[in-house]
Amino acid sequence: MSVLLSMTGYGESVIQNEHAYCRVEIRSVNNRHFKLSLRCPEGFQQQETEFERLLRDTISRGTVYLSLRIDQTTSSAGPRLNSEMLKSYWHQLNEICRELSVPSPDPARLLNLPGVMNDTAFNTEVVEQLWPLVEQAVKGAANHLQEFRRKEGDATAKELRQLCQSIEEVLGQVVTMAPQVAHDYHEKLVQRTRELLSGTDVKVEPGDVLREVALYADRCDIHEEITRLRSHIAQFLTLIEKGTSPGRKLDFLCQEMFREVNTIGSKANHIGLSHSAVEMKSSIERIREIVQNVE
Repeated sequence: MSVLLSMTGYGESVIQNEHAYCRVEIRSVNNRHFKLSLRCPEGFQQQETEFERLLRDTISRGTVYLSLRIDQTTSSAGPRLNSEMLKSYWHQLNEICRELSVPSPDPARLLNLPGVMNDTAFNTEVVEQLWPLVEQAVKGAANHLQEFRRKEGDATAKELRQLCQSIEEVLGQVVTMAPQVAHDYHEKLVQRTRELLSGTDVKVEPGDVLREVALYADRCDIHEEITRLRSHIAQFLTLIEKGTSPGRKLDFLCQEMFREVNTIGSKANHIGLSHSAVEMKSSIERIREIVQNVE
């Protein structure tokens, strides 16, 4: 069973008691680090550290958007008009209207200006009273988010396994073609030598040709790169199955795999191997794109 977690997800929770109605929505997107963006009623900002603590229990990295809506059900709850703020807006606008010789605005339109309606303000005492309810809602939304991320992670792991399998299949073709490189070079070298020395008394000893082919084969040897690439793929698959938040490690292994494939393509000097290297690079690039969204 895969343990991958997607950094993209959504969770929500609604809880109500005799004091208040509470709704929490959590949305997460990918980020190299943990970052919390909090949207909550006035008074609950002071609890930002607590919100972060609750979320870090299940999320290690990613940008997390948390939205809190809370409505008190007591008779004292309800919108409150900030009359001083409203008067300040009204006097300033009226003065501007007189200067411009235009009619005064409709007072009702001022209600949407910042600070006029304090319908979401909570004092410290109320925040402390309602915090257990909010905490329960946050945990519920976080659990919902975690389940969403786990399902996305399972689908991601399946695609990553398929891509790794594709790379291994192409790598098998590379292993089969690799010995042919020196053989083809030997035939071309002999043919070119004959053409160049045709009509002359100059002769090339077979030993000289073999030494040149041996040097070429050593320069084009990709055995170590193949071994390392296979090792990286095996480690990658192990992390998918057993790692805990392995996103950074998977990203590092992608870089290492790309490096080995790039070396194979540059050292091989063979059109068939070059095509295989391009095919493997394409799969690795797709893997890297996917891994960017893995926690």
